[in-house]
Amino acid sequence: MIARIASTIAILTFAAAPSACWGQDLSPQQVEQGIVQATRFLISNQLADGGWPEFNAIYPDGVSALVTLALLNSGASPDQPEVARALQFLGRRELEKTYTVSLQTMVFCAANPNKYASQIRRNAEWLGRAQLANGGWSYDQGGGGGDPSNGQFALLALHEAQRSGVANFPADTWRMIFGRARQYWSTLQNRDGSFPYDSDGPGRGSMTCAGIASLVIVGDQLDGLEPTALDSIQCCGGGFSEQDRIAAGLKWLGDNFSVASNPGYQGQHLYYIYALERVGRLTGRRFIGDTDWYRQGSLQLLNLQDNVTGRIVGKSNAYHGNEFTETAFALLFLSKGKRQTVINRLQFGEDQDWRNHPAAVQHLTTYIEQAWKRDLSWQNIELSKAKVADLLESPVLFISGSRAPNLTTGQKQLLKEYVEQGGFIFAEACNGNGCDGLDFERFFQALVVELFGQPLEKISPDHPIWFAESRVTPQDLPSDAWLYGVQTCCRLGVVYSPISLSCRWQLNQPYGIKPEFTAAVQKDLDASTKIGINVVSYATGRELKQKLDSVTVLEEVRNQLPTDRGLFVLPKLQHNAGADDAARAIPNLMQWLDKESPFQLSGERRMIDIDPESLAQYPMVFMHGRGELRLSELQRVALRNYFKNGGFLFADAICADEAFASSFRREMALILGEPFETLPATHPLLTRNFYGFDIRQVNVIDPDLSGDSIVAAQRRIAPRLEVGRVNNRIAVVFSPLDISCALESRHSLQCHGYVREDAARIGINIILFALQQE
Repeated sequence: MIARIASTIAILTFAAAPSACWGQDLSPQQVEQGIVQATRFLISNQLADGGWPEFNAIYPDGVSALVTLALLNSGASPDQPEVARALQFLGRRELEKTYTVSLQTMVFCAANPNKYASQIRRNAEWLGRAQLANGGWSYDQGGGGGDPSNGQFALLALHEAQRSGVANFPADTWRMIFGRARQYWSTLQNRDGSFPYDSDGPGRGSMTCAGIASLVIVGDQLDGLEPTALDSIQCCGGGFSEQDRIAAGLKWLGDNFSVASNPGYQGQHLYYIYALERVGRLTGRRFIGDTDWYRQGSLQLLNLQDNVTGRIVGKSNAYHGNEFTETAFALLFLSKGKRQTVINRLQFGEDQDWRNHPAAVQHLTTYIEQAWKRDLSWQNIELSKAKVADLLESPVLFISGSRAPNLTTGQKQLLKEYVEQGGFIFAEACNGNGCDGLDFERFFQALVVELFGQPLEKISPDHPIWFAESRVTPQDLPSDAWLYGVQTCCRLGVVYSPISLSCRWQLNQPYGIKPEFTAAVQKDLDASTKIGINVVSYATGRELKQKLDSVTVLEEVRNQLPTDRGLFVLPKLQHNAGADDAARAIPNLMQWLDKESPFQLSGERRMIDIDPESLAQYPMVFMHGRGELRLSELQRVALRNYFKNGGFLFADAICADEAFASSFRREMALILGEPFETLPATHPLLTRNFYGFDIRQVNVIDPDLSGDSIVAAQRRIAPRLEVGRVNNRIAVVFSPLDISCALESRHSLQCHGYVREDAARIGINIILFALQQE
């Protein structure tokens, strides 16, 4: 045993202390610093009356409104003194130009729509009257042919006014406004998919972005105002009517993509950048063409930022305003584009079967925003181009279809790895209510068995997924509906619906005028939407990665040696109480350890019996479980001798299972002859002394399942570790809070334990301590 420990320590000594990885070209912290500097520049140039210097007297308050909108979107509170003064300044008079009326409307909607309801309604009515017969807007209500720049700002303002819920036009009025606008943008589009400023002119990047975003808005609104039926749910046969034109615009934008200039035009660089963010967000694209638009756009803007003043000005001399409008456009891109991604929708196959209900995920995300009270984003992701790291950009992957996809072996493995790395698959068959999705259902049922070795099982009505955000019972769903899942340790890793939930999300408009469905239909739509929110809340625990945070992908640790000699292996002990219930916990921990302190180790999943011969092969062993642990007297003797000979046991209670924790303490007291003691918060194991991490404070999930929703508070605490000693040497370290489930996937919403990153750090510190303690 001593020789085994010495051999492992000798290998460990050559491992360098953990160092930061600077391979990423941009971090969230850099973007946040740029936002702070730009915000400081704008605030420092505010005038005494609360506004900002205007560049054109024809558009009074235009710059002031744009800057205020940028400040609000960057996180500034309406009560912040500078913003409060700006809002007071903007509320002093009624404006009469399309640009300024639109910007003022968006500001009031962002600040407090209830407080500014009368101004929002007034402005929405003004914009409605200002719309031209051809569906566009001009600079004012004076007529003319209009232009797409005024047109996009008017639509954006009406869209925000409708989202706010205070612009209460009759449905026929909205239908007329959006119908005219659809005709305007459809007529303006060039054959190559681009949009010009002047009819029949060459395409511009800024105007193409305006056209794409406008078509998304009008298409969604018109489809929502014109459902197939009001007394029943019809899921197939209709569709989002603007997809072909949007796809053509996106193709042109991808083929001509740039963040260094406005494609097709020499000026208005940052005006285009602001419009580019809108396209990426509204269409759910991480990539436009093959370019990560937010990452590259942010790099461009931060390189343009003046390090002293914080202002950001585009490369072209032809500003769309002045240095304040330029900085405001940049700030809007940086702040709105960095919204956290809550759900990815999987794009697969050559046809459009993966998005039978194109606006569904966007609607669900809006409902989640309302529930969580924060801005979020969603994305489409192409399976043919994706890697595990790409899928892990979002904690939830939504898969929908009616036909059986033709997935390659590699693509199937990718989905399996995504779940094993902590991802969550939310799938549905586009089935029922006019759709035939039985082929997809048969495919997905077989896929789950192939990937996870177990079939989909009906989820119990008392499972937390039914009330993760708000309580829904299976009786609230249609008679043939239920949720099915695959359990991975303490949580579900896959959830499946045999009916189309996304159809119902698309029909259930999250804002504005809703169709007058019958009470029974509306109840179905609301229950299906709550199910969607619950599943996402359950899968994420409301914890999301920052937009530019790097993704940790755990890769298999391969043995570097032909035998176990000189190779560190951490086996799990066989016992009666869930000895391998978190099967990937230790392989994943070994992968984390390999990333942080690479030395000769194995990620092999190895189970051993509790007997003298097996224990003698390893300096350290692991145990976890749930339920009542019962050891035989022979096993107790084997462990007692193992500890006396220098062996070490690391253990935790899966999902903080109290039955396992209390029985494990009892068994260890019988073996060691004394009870556990609490590890002091100042103990070196919790510090960097052994080339690990400073874990004196960690994040723990503390769920409350007693109400109609799961309250999963996250707290910072000192790790709760208990230790047992032999001859004053620590021989056992036990965590009564969950480590194993967090290591196997993500921290579970209903599981009392550490978040995944801290669980890994605790495990690494325990291993490094065990191998080096004197």
